[in-house]
Amino acid sequence: KLGSKFTVSGNVYKVTKENKEVCFIKAKKKAKTVIIPATVTNKGVTYKVTSIAAKAVKNNKKVKSVVIGANVKSISNNAFIKCPALKKVNIKSTLLTKKTASKKALKSVNKKLTVKVPKKVKKEYKKIFKGLKIK
Repeated sequence: KLGSKFTVSGNVYKVTKENKEVCFIKAKKKAKTVIIPATVTNKGVTYKVTSIAAKAVKNNKKVKSVVIGANVKSISNNAFIKCPALKKVNIKSTLLTKKTASKKALKSVNKKLTVKVPKKVKKEYKKIFKGLKIK
């Protein structure tokens, strides 16, 4: 159902389009690596993970790396806020735009943070995540 929440592997998701899409709303506590998959399955239904909510991963002192799946179209500001150990973000999605993501998603993270992005969108993603080290 629209708006309903469910947990898969310790991560919490919220349905944004019935039987189709979900938003990643909360990471597993104390996870060192947060993997936001392209799809998740709940009760036999496979959903595309298309967005990451604000404060989905906040105040996590253990998380060192984040992998963002290929179907993610938007990342809310403060999605990864106050994660001092976060040094690596691997974005597999090519669907982000200046309107749907910004470096404000990565606030108060490690100064040595590097963001790995798909080659074909590197130029565009450098504009989106201005000031961050893009690989």
